[in-house]
Amino acid sequence: MTQSMARNDASTENEPARGRPRAAVAAPSPRRIGLAWLWVLLWATVIWQLGTDTFSLGRTSPIMQRVIAWLFGDVDLPTRHQLYTLIRKSAHFTEYAILALLAFRAALLSASRARVATACWVALFFVGTVAAADEFRQAFSAVRTGSPYDVVIDLAGGIVGLIGVVVVTRRMRGPKPMIGAA
Repeated sequence: MTQSMARNDASTENEPARGRPRAAVAAPSPRRIGLAWLWVLLWATVIWQLGTDTFSLGRTSPIMQRVIAWLFGDVDLPTRHQLYTLIRKSAHFTEYAILALLAFRAALLSASRARVATACWVALFFVGTVAAADEFRQAFSAVRTGSPYDVVIDLAGGIVGLIGVVVVTRRMRGPKPMIGAA
């Protein structure tokens, strides 16, 4: 093999097929991975606490009533109830979207060869597990109602959060160069 051929082989060894040089990425430290999972655990604890009787509709409606009156003025009872439902279900959606993003990040950092799809599945599994456990617990409460519909809302929040992060990160990378273009 000639010296120029050896040089070509060595130069393509560190370059991906697209022709861009591969950046050397250091593995995340165990401390960073631990902190990522700690954030997941802390947020799951917040969600778990929000699912207790302390945050039931009966306990939170006086506060929400004042906020709704301040935002919309005096509204009739059916409209107020619809606003309560909208606010509470939006909170479900948002809480679990955040949980999915935190779990996605932790899963991505944890694996040596992290794949985005695998991290998404891990995050959705985590979201589904926490959501189902929380609703199951609420089914035994005197003032809360466990609902499979809330689990669906929670999973939808997780899915939308993950789709958002995948779309944003892919757009940030820019368009892929066309292979074989002159």
